[in-house]
Amino acid sequence: MQRKPELGKYLLWLLFRRHAGIRRYLPATKRYSRQTLGEFLKSYQTVYVKPVAGSMGRGILKVWQTRGKIAVQKTTDRPRLYATLPEACRYIDAQRQGKAYIVQQGLELATVGGRPFDIRVMMQREKPGGKWQYSGSVAKIAGKGSVVTNVALSRGTVMEVQAALRQAFRWSEPKINSYMQQMVKLSFQAASHFDTYQKYRELGFDIAIDRNGRIWLIEENTGPSHGLFAKLTSNKTMYRTIQRRAALYRKMRRKV
Repeated sequence: MQRKPELGKYLLWLLFRRHAGIRRYLPATKRYSRQTLGEFLKSYQTVYVKPVAGSMGRGILKVWQTRGKIAVQKTTDRPRLYATLPEACRYIDAQRQGKAYIVQQGLELATVGGRPFDIRVMMQREKPGGKWQYSGSVAKIAGKGSVVTNVALSRGTVMEVQAALRQAFRWSEPKINSYMQQMVKLSFQAASHFDTYQKYRELGFDIAIDRNGRIWLIEENTGPSHGLFAKLTSNKTMYRTIQRRAALYRKMRRKV
């Protein structure tokens, strides 16, 4: 069976917005234009400009207002200040190089040691068409001065999700467990809804918790990294589970 094309960030957002149970977890998102960027800055103060077909945090720009100026920061670069929005947009457009981008509501992510983090949740199948299985989750801590949490690009770190939530919020164990359950439930919903477009063997969902404790679904990855979990030296079980399920899927696919 011929595979359908990858949807890209905007069409994925539209796909998930159709699901009533997932919609409330999605940050506001539109196709990039100078007008849309201006509207989003008025509504949210901080926004992200992301390539539609980007991955691994590459090409992401953070845009915010500060002291009457527009600040723009690309991934791990130093922020640039512009007196007007058109000036900022000229820089953004030069970075885009004609590629399609989205504008997304900026979130004040929870932090560990002053650095923002989000959570990668890995969902896998053990055979083609099989049930979705939760294989594990890991907190991705942004590197120093980075606007992205991608570990490789920002030179960030990983840690267990429970430990990250404990440090960020000083929550009790029951509350941490409740949040873990909510994130896993959301990932099952998102994986099942993804099947309405196309069935994948594994999916990685990037889930954020903002400083007020609200959960957000910010990214969906159809080719999620296994190596991210290998970096979590405090818990090798998750990585072994991911590798075992991937190997089992390949074995079962050969039998189909």
